[in-house]
Amino acid sequence: MNRTQEQYEKARQYLAGGVAASTRLNRALGRPMYFARAEGCRVWDLDGREYFDLCASHGAALLGHGDPRVRQAVEDVLARGAACSYEHELHAQLAELLCQTIPCCQRVRFTGSGTEATMHCLRLARAFTGRPKILKFEGNFHGYHDQVMFALGTPADQLGPDDAPTAYPGSTGITPGIERQLVLAQYNRTDLLEEAFRRHAGELAAVILEPVWYNAGCILPRPEFMATLRRLTTEHGVLLIFDEVLSAFRMCAGGAQEYLGVTPDLCTLGKAVGGGFPLSVFGGREDVMRRLMPEGDCQHSGTYNGHPIGVAAGLAAVKVYREEGFYDHIRAVGERLVAGLNQVFQRHGMAGQARGLGARLGIYFGVERFETYRDLVQHRRDLMLRFVAAAIEEGVYFHDYGGAACHHGFSAALTLPEVEQVLDRLDRAVGRLGAAKP
Repeated sequence: MNRTQEQYEKARQYLAGGVAASTRLNRALGRPMYFARAEGCRVWDLDGREYFDLCASHGAALLGHGDPRVRQAVEDVLARGAACSYEHELHAQLAELLCQTIPCCQRVRFTGSGTEATMHCLRLARAFTGRPKILKFEGNFHGYHDQVMFALGTPADQLGPDDAPTAYPGSTGITPGIERQLVLAQYNRTDLLEEAFRRHAGELAAVILEPVWYNAGCILPRPEFMATLRRLTTEHGVLLIFDEVLSAFRMCAGGAQEYLGVTPDLCTLGKAVGGGFPLSVFGGREDVMRRLMPEGDCQHSGTYNGHPIGVAAGLAAVKVYREEGFYDHIRAVGERLVAGLNQVFQRHGMAGQARGLGARLGIYFGVERFETYRDLVQHRRDLMLRFVAAAIEEGVYFHDYGGAACHHGFSAALTLPEVEQVLDRLDRAVGRLGAAKP
C-alpha cells in the first residue's frame, strides 16, 4: 500500500467519506489524490511522484502553484498580523482594480466562495426587482445552495420535454418546493429562451448563466442566443447575471463578458480572482449594488468576507492578469495543447475530442454536437474514466468530477516546451487504451 492509499484509509476514519469536499474524490481512481508539494505547473504526490497539473486547482491556480508575486503579497499581510473581520486598505485597492477590469463592475463585494457569491447575487436581484423567480439553464452550475441545485446532472432518461426541463435535484435534503421559484431553459436554444420569457417574464428577477460554459468542458454561447438574452432581460427589467466564477480571467482580463462583448447587470467572480487563495466576488451596476446594507435593505455580511490574505493574493494576481502579453502566452499554450491532444486521439483512433478557450478545456468522448446539455449526455463516461486513469499513470493529472463532461485546464506557468512533454505522456496514455476504442 502506497502512502496515498494509507492516507486515504486514515482520513476515512475521521472525515466523512474520507474527503473535505465531495468532488475531491477522483472517480477515475476511486479515491482522492494527495499532493505533498506543488510548484509552477507541477505537483508531487505523497510518494514523490511528479505530475503535470491539468486541473490547476479546478481553475484557481491560473498563475501556477506558489507564484512568487502572490506569495510575497501574502507574506506582507501575515507580517502585519492578517487581522480578519475588519475593513482593510487592501479592500478598496482590489475593488478599484476590479472595477477598472471587469466591464459590468461599478461596485463590488467580497465573499469566501463561489457558492456564496451566487447566493448573495440572487438575493440582491430579488430585492432590487421585487420579483420571486430565477431563470437558470439546464446543466449550468452555480454552486451548492438550494435555489440553484437543480438540472445539474440530469440523467438522459429524465430530461423532460425540450421546453420544460426536469428540475432534477442535485442532492437530497433540498428545501421542498423551492424549485417552484426556478424557471428552467436550455442553454443555446434561442427559441426556447423566448418562449420562457413569454410565459414568465413578469415573474423573473434575474437570469443567471455561465457565459462560457466551462463546467461542461468548454461550450461557447451562440451569438444570437446571447444577443437575444441581453435584449429580453433589458426589455423586461430582468437582471442578467453572468456567473464567472470559472470564466473570469480565463481568456482575457475582463473575462467572458469582455470576450463576448456583452455586459451583464451583475456578475460573480471566483477561483482565479484569489490567485489560489480563498476569495470570491460579486458586483455590477451601482444602482443595484446600492441595495446592499448599510446603504440599502439587502443583507450581505460574514466574518471572513474579504480576508486580507485572500484580498492581498487577489490584488497581486489581478495585476499580473492585466500585464501586457499575459494572454498571448495563455492563447499559445492553449491552442497547442488542444490541437496536440486532438492529434493524439486521431493517431490512435480514439473517439475523443478536445475543445478549449483560454486556460480551460473540455475533453469529450463520443460527442459530435456541443451546444446544449442534451448534446453532452451522449458523452462516453466509461472512456473518459479510463483516459483520466491512464493519464495519471503517465504523470499528467486530470481530475474527474463525474457528470456529463469535465473541465480541465492549465496555468500560465506551463511553457510551450512543457506542453510537448505533456503531449508525449498523453500519447503514451492513449496508446495503452487499445481495449477502450469504440
